[in-house]
Amino acid sequence: MKTGQIIAIVGTLVLTALIYMAVRTPKESIEESAPVETEATISAEAELQAKVDEAVAIIQSGSGAPMQAVALLREVIAVDSNHISANFWLGEFSILSGQFDKAIIRFNKLCKLQPDNAEFCIKLAQAYQGVGQPEEGVAVLNQFLSTYPDDNMKEQLNAVLDEMSVKL
Repeated sequence: MKTGQIIAIVGTLVLTALIYMAVRTPKESIEESAPVETEATISAEAELQAKVDEAVAIIQSGSGAPMQAVALLREVIAVDSNHISANFWLGEFSILSGQFDKAIIRFNKLCKLQPDNAEFCIKLAQAYQGVGQPEEGVAVLNQFLSTYPDDNMKEQLNAVLDEMSVKL
């Protein structure tokens, strides 16, 4: 065999190997690492949500100590301080127990995390009303209405505003 033919064959083999490795290697490493990371994230979120669900069941059924439920929710917040469901239920339970100042903290946070959520703004307004600051609640609702002028929400928020205005 001539030297030129050997170089051509070796060059072709090297080029083929490089193309094969370039196409295969990144794809395989992405496929191998992504599902493990995603499964871990989903599993962790599921565990946190299970704690929230357990806490809600304790409170709603009246079968356990309310502080046990609050402790479960605080465990979730310790892991993920922005956990929407845990913050919501801590705020909701604060309203139910008359701890409106704590509810204001929770619903303020939720309104910052999801500013387009009308329910969070309504709860925040109710908490402000609970601490004797209905004008703050009215301001929250009016701000929401000016930022998100959805006609469906407008009716619901105007009803809450009317109710709050009567109590001003």
